Amino acid sequence: MAENIISKVALTIEYDGTAYAGWQYQENADTIQRQLEGACQSLFGDTVSLRGASRTDAGVHARGQVAAFNLPRPFSLDKLPSALNWHLPGDIKVSKAYLVPSDFNPVSWATGKIYSYYIFQRRQATALAGKYCWHISRELDIAAMNKAASYCIGTQDFMSFQAAGSSVVGTVRTLRHLFCRKQGDWLVITCIGDGFLYNMVRILAGTLVDFGLGKYPPENMQSIVAAGDRQAAGPTAPANGLFLQRVLYRPSLDRYPQL
Repeated sequence: MAENIISKVALTIEYDGTAYAGWQYQENADTIQRQLEGACQSLFGDTVSLRGASRTDAGVHARGQVAAFNLPRPFSLDKLPSALNWHLPGDIKVSKAYLVPSDFNPVSWATGKIYSYYIFQRRQATALAGKYCWHISRELDIAAMNKAASYCIGTQDFMSFQAAGSSVVGTVRTLRHLFCRKQGDWLVITCIGDGFLYNMVRILAGTLVDFGLGKYPPENMQSIVAAGDRQAAGPTAPANGLFLQRVLYRPSLDRYPQL
């Protein structure tokens, strides 16, 4: 018989962000958090408040968003992901659920995040994956992009890569990895860091594309980082190419009982 207990649960969630105004609950817009809390209310018959690890923007997708909540009543835990998915739309699904400590906080317990940005490189756009990439018809110089990316690695002030409108005071972050790789018609930019500023990954992607198009020599990335000025960096890449791949924890969520 499945165990019935009241406890704290962490969910790993994947979603297509195309139709939503981002993760965070908004009064007059449909969001991922709104849909998940609505599914919880339908399932449990009670109000549930979820806290997400990352406030992904409108149009951004996720394969590994994490959110946590307290179960409002006893529930057959081994059925939780399937039960929630029954109440969710097809573009949002819970992939895993874990029993976590009562003080688990998906934001403060996170040690880092992995993002991928997808660029489709072909003269003609793709009919099948246009919602999930930035189409660039010109060939990009990946070697130049990776050389430029190397100047972003480490602990630095990334103010140049923060969009206007953020209330964050400190702009120092640590990037562990930033690199580009080609897979057929696809170019994938992978970014791993301890945390990210508002639109930081999309601005990094847009700036790297400028280097890939040969607008500047790779060494210019040093002066862009040092400038501390958003105007020094390149364009903000479109939201639809960005995926939150994974939120990192120590210990890993996989160490906790999986439901």
